[in-house]
Order: sequence, then C-alpha cells, then structure tokens
Amino acid sequence: MCAVAAVVLPASAFAQATRTWVSGVGDDANPCSRTAPCKTLAGAISKTAAKGEINVIDPGGFGGVTITKSITINGYGVLAGVLVGGTNAIIVNAGVNDVVKLKNLDINGIGTGLNGIRILQAKSVKISNVDIFGFTRDGVDVENSNSNVTVSVVDSDIDTNTGAGVMVAPGTNRIASVMLRRNHIDENGCGVVATTFGADPAFNFASNCGTASSASGISGRPFVNAFDNSFSSEAGAGVFSRGNNGLVRIGGNAISADPFGLQLVDAGAQIVSFGDNYFAGNTTNGTPTSVVSTG
Repeated sequence: MCAVAAVVLPASAFAQATRTWVSGVGDDANPCSRTAPCKTLAGAISKTAAKGEINVIDPGGFGGVTITKSITINGYGVLAGVLVGGTNAIIVNAGVNDVVKLKNLDINGIGTGLNGIRILQAKSVKISNVDIFGFTRDGVDVENSNSNVTVSVVDSDIDTNTGAGVMVAPGTNRIASVMLRRNHIDENGCGVVATTFGADPAFNFASNCGTASSASGISGRPFVNAFDNSFSSEAGAGVFSRGNNGLVRIGGNAISADPFGLQLVDAGAQIVSFGDNYFAGNTTNGTPTSVVSTG
C-alpha cells in the first residue's frame, strides 16, 4: 500500500489546472494557484491544461513563452509585462486545431528582442489590447508553414519595431488570413506587409519591407483585411503587398507621414480599397489595384 501511495501522490501533485496565475512576487516552484502563483509565463504554461487560462495578479515582467497548445493569456487590469532581450517574446507553435488568445499584455523588446509575437502554427490566434514595441524584427510575425492559420489583431498598439508592424508571410501553398482592426501601427519599418515570397532570411528590412525575392521558392497565400487602423510614420510603406497571391483589403484607415502610403511589388500583388481611407503627409500615397464601392 505504501508503494502505491508513493506513485500516486507525485502524479496528483503535478496535475494541470484549467486556470493558473502569475505574480511579480511569485515562484515557478509554486503550483500557480491564486494563493501560490508562479513567477513567469513559461513556468505557468507547463502547469496549465490545454484550453485553460493564465491570469496575472499584479504588475510585473513575466518573461517570454512558447505556446504549444490551446490557451488564453490574459493580463487584464494590471501591467502584464513580457520583457525580453535577444530573443522572441511569444512564439505560437501549437497544434493545427488549437486556438490561442493573447489579451492585455505589454510586450517590450527593449531594443534587442527579435519578434514580439511569432506565429508558426495554430488554427487561430486572437490578439487584443496588446502593446508591442522595441523589437529588431517584427511586432507580429505570421510565418505558418505546416498548416493554414487565421489571425486577428484588434485594439492594439504596435510601434517602433525595426521590421514590419505586422508581417504576413505564409509558407508554400499555405494560407494566412489576418484581420487588423482599430490598431495603431506606427513608426515601424513598414506597417502591414503581405508577401507571397516569405520574409527575407537575411532580415533586410530596408529593402522591400523585409520580404524575400521570388527566387526564395516560397509561394504562400497571404490575405489581410485592415479596417480602421493607423499606419503612420513608418520608415517604408504603410501598406505593402508583394507577389501574385498577396492581397490586402483596406477600409477606414489613416495612412500618413510614410514614404509610401501604399506599395505594390511584383505583378499580381493586390491592394483593394473600399475608398474611405485617409491619406496625409505621405511622400507618395500610392494607388490601390482596385476600389470597391460601398454605396
């Protein structure tokens, strides 16, 4: 009987909870409960069941994390900091049917971090009320290669990143469907980028908004719907589309103080406008491939 108890007790001690907690004064040796929270998101995620939720008790910096399952991370009501240097802040590499929600987070690359949120695989990723800034690559980087993905970014601030505010660069024959709504995407290398040919492997963001050439051999299908956003004071284009399958639909956006408001590269790239975007102070506003009447 004693031998059986010795086996059962450790198993129960490591059972995953559907809701866990992190705190600035927590400890990853804790079970991540409300009264004994963890210190980091990485510590909490291993103790959180699939489809569960990590919540934040009080202000703090909770470190980077790799997400491999359906989960919600919610920092509502406090300064939920994800501060990293020299690496990616949040990597989403979950299952093809997994849903990931990232809400109310402050993601700071401190000038040396790579990508704010890097999405490699999931069914869908929902990002809301998130600040992403100070990264040497992209604020949100969508580079799914094994399956299709749907991404939404709403009510967020994405600024002062060397690369794109939002890079949409799916792998060959993969679809990335991205919705941007009510975001401030300002002072990045470029605002939103949709590319058939993938991201530049050399991370040269000064050329073609950090997209690879057709010689890369990638042929993805990026679809972006951007409504009611600000794309302002970028180093390059506010809205950029490249390659035969690149499609960005724009409506109700303020596109201002950019060298290129809209930029198309390579035959077949599309920017479809609903005709209600506001352009001001761009060196070149650019011209959409078509305008859809809303009347």
